[in-house]
Amino acid sequence: MNMLTPILPSDCLYIQLQWENEQILLCISKEGIRRVEEVNAERMITIRGSAQAMMSLLKGSLKLQQQLRLNELSVTASFRHILLLESIFFLAKPYDLVH
Repeated sequence: MNMLTPILPSDCLYIQLQWENEQILLCISKEGIRRVEEVNAERMITIRGSAQAMMSLLKGSLKLQQQLRLNELSVTASFRHILLLESIFFLAKPYDLVH
């Protein structure tokens, strides 16, 4: 998370992930990422899609913008927050090391 710290907000940015009949609410800030129950609706981003699309996003298989173009995910957020999310997912992506 250290390499992400410069781009993370000081205050919580809430991300609601919704798929099928499930949802999870996360708070992302310079302090880290944690699951929360209550939110400040003004600072909430919602990402909706299938479980498979959500896993592709979280594992880094497909970028957020790719999934938006393919209509696999929908996002309710400002363009600025979408770019921030894209950066976070890209920088936090697990990379395979070649030996």
